[in-house]
Amino acid sequence: MNIRVATIVIGLLDAAGCAVVAVGSYTSGSDPATIGFDYAAGVIVTGLFFVTGLPALILTYLRRAPRTALALALAFPAIFVLLFIAAVIIFEVLP
Repeated sequence: MNIRVATIVIGLLDAAGCAVVAVGSYTSGSDPATIGFDYAAGVIVTGLFFVTGLPALILTYLRRAPRTALALALAFPAIFVLLFIAAVIIFEVLP
């Protein structure tokens, strides 16, 4: 499998993951006191995709900078996991 195909597959998985998290965040039936956190998570994940996943797909489509495109495609899930772990730690530490 070459770098371009791998980037396309990972980029499409990034897009699907972003769509699932965003729709889940915006349509959640959360408590009204914490619904803002859900909306914020949806905005953050969507913004993260527009900064990492979308440029990776565009670079791949244009056949430019294949290694950079792959790095951007892999950055989306990596940063998503790091932000999720940070949120869990922050909410665990708060009294």
